[in-house]
Amino acid sequence: MNKEILKQTGLTEYEAEVYLALLANGQLSAYELAEKAGLYRQATYDSLKRLMEKGFVSSVMEGKTKLFKPIDPKLILEFLYEKTENYKQILPELTKLNEAAKQQLSVETYKGKNILRIALRDIINLIKEKKGEVLCTAVDESIPLQQYKTICNQYERDLLHYGIKERVIIKEGAKGLFKKGTSKYRRIAEKFFNENPIQIYGDNVQILVWGNPDHLIIIRNKGVAEAYRKQFELMWKIAK
Repeated sequence: MNKEILKQTGLTEYEAEVYLALLANGQLSAYELAEKAGLYRQATYDSLKRLMEKGFVSSVMEGKTKLFKPIDPKLILEFLYEKTENYKQILPELTKLNEAAKQQLSVETYKGKNILRIALRDIINLIKEKKGEVLCTAVDESIPLQQYKTICNQYERDLLHYGIKERVIIKEGAKGLFKKGTSKYRRIAEKFFNENPIQIYGDNVQILVWGNPDHLIIIRNKGVAEAYRKQFELMWKIAK
């Protein structure tokens, strides 16, 4: 017999030995059971106590002797089914807890000459398999082009290579940086323009702050990304 399967019902090694000994011999005293199972008496007593708590064993008094007997093995299946049904009742709540843990917030900050390289590589690495979409709000692409032309060219090649789509909102009068078809541009009035670009991709939001030095903030949180994504869609509708 595969005792490991019996242990998967929640029994310990000793508990499984005691239960099998009872099944094979019927009603036994604790003393007799210890001999049949080949266990120390204390280990037998402890196992019997736990088996009774779990409902696998019952007891009856015959005179002054306390005898123990196993439940019908078929009842164990009913017991496991009941546990499964009980678990199903709390499964939605457990799932919500797990999803909440996945949505924990993390914020990363970077500064210096390499911030655009870090920003663009993070976008490519996180969404290249899903071929997702990048949303960029209020971007003046002349700013990164002045200092980061090589990095920008590599980013455009990666967009093309991995089939990543990009929608970009820039100010009126500005020209889009990427010309090879992966990026769609719309323009907004200069009064709504913010020279610090925001990029939304997956469950992540980037904020680039041009200065001396340049800064990058990456927020990783599904809820925050969804909020920024809704704002982008609103701006996209009014942009031309």
